Amino acid sequence: MVSTNGQAGWIGWRHLAAEPYRIFFPAAVGVGLVGVGLWPLYALKVTDFYPGVSHARLMACGFFGGFIVGFLGTALPRMLSSFALTAGEAGMSLGLYLTMAAAYVRSKIVLGDELFLVWLGFFALGGVVRFWRRKDTPPPGLALVLLGLLCAAAGAALAIADADADEARFAALQHLLSYQGFVLFPILGVGAFILPRFFGMPSSHDMPESRQPTAGWLRKAGAALGVAAAILISFFIEAAGWHRVGPAMRLAAVLGYILVEIPIFRAAAVKNAFSGALKAAFALLLAGFAGAVVYPGYRVALLHLTLVGGFASVTFVVATRVIFGHSGHLALMSKPNRWLWVALGTMWLAMITRISGDFLPKIRISHYAYGAAVWIIGVLIWAWKTLGKVAVRDAED
Repeated sequence: MVSTNGQAGWIGWRHLAAEPYRIFFPAAVGVGLVGVGLWPLYALKVTDFYPGVSHARLMACGFFGGFIVGFLGTALPRMLSSFALTAGEAGMSLGLYLTMAAAYVRSKIVLGDELFLVWLGFFALGGVVRFWRRKDTPPPGLALVLLGLLCAAAGAALAIADADADEARFAALQHLLSYQGFVLFPILGVGAFILPRFFGMPSSHDMPESRQPTAGWLRKAGAALGVAAAILISFFIEAAGWHRVGPAMRLAAVLGYILVEIPIFRAAAVKNAFSGALKAAFALLLAGFAGAVVYPGYRVALLHLTLVGGFASVTFVVATRVIFGHSGHLALMSKPNRWLWVALGTMWLAMITRISGDFLPKIRISHYAYGAAVWIIGVLIWAWKTLGKVAVRDAED
């Protein structure tokens, strides 16, 4: 059915599955709200288990994982000029995802990690099939996206290996791979291809259609993998106890890649809420790494600058672009969109509240709970303005 303005139409499950962001973006928001909501429930003594690990898994594997899979499941077949996800694939993937999230909510961490590995494997298998049957080569930054998925799988495997051990031998490395590498690599890899559009600039990763990699493609992919190698080495250095050197190396590698490949800080042609929000988000992403260098004793707290201010903000901005673009509402991107600043500003206030909790140990849990409640408000504002469009298609599709 086409809507009254002639721009869009409502769609059924088969079409939802073909563009799985329509399924996984709302699901990821729901999982994220539950994951953050564990803190107020704990503070109010509604639940009796400390939610630290469950919260972290729900946010990394559930919230970010849902957005990553939703985006890639939609974009990858188009990048490869291959076939879209089927209704059966999308249904199976969603079932695994929700079962995984339920395990984490019930604090069944090992079961959740195992289901996460199965979910990732199922998604990766579908990607391999489409890559094999491709008519085009994906952008070179996709190598970083693949590395992010490998980080997530390795992190889950290390956590499972530690589950029966007398001591958590791999905890530090697992946290870095699961909570940073899983999200950071896709942001850098996809960002080099899609984010220049937010600033009215062409992307050097947007190359002519070709099934075989060109010399230019190989150069770009090689440079991306070089940066990725530096970031991976920084994970091992930090896990070995070098809590200043690791984040400093990561800061340098990420900043260098952004300056060369993503025009966040040098583009001035387009000035709107989305471009401004991206600049702020990447600044906060880098500030989290810098904070860990300056105050290593508070690196877990300050990392929320990267996770909430950086990763999550970039995720919401890109997700908005995807939703508007696929629903026939792309023109809204040029509007003032003050609501976006309200939503993100509320989330950033929550981030500050969460961070302050570690500097005020006597009221730490209450600050975690207040921060969680404020973040939920910010996300609900974003959801109110965007998620109603996920079941609407562009009439030109």
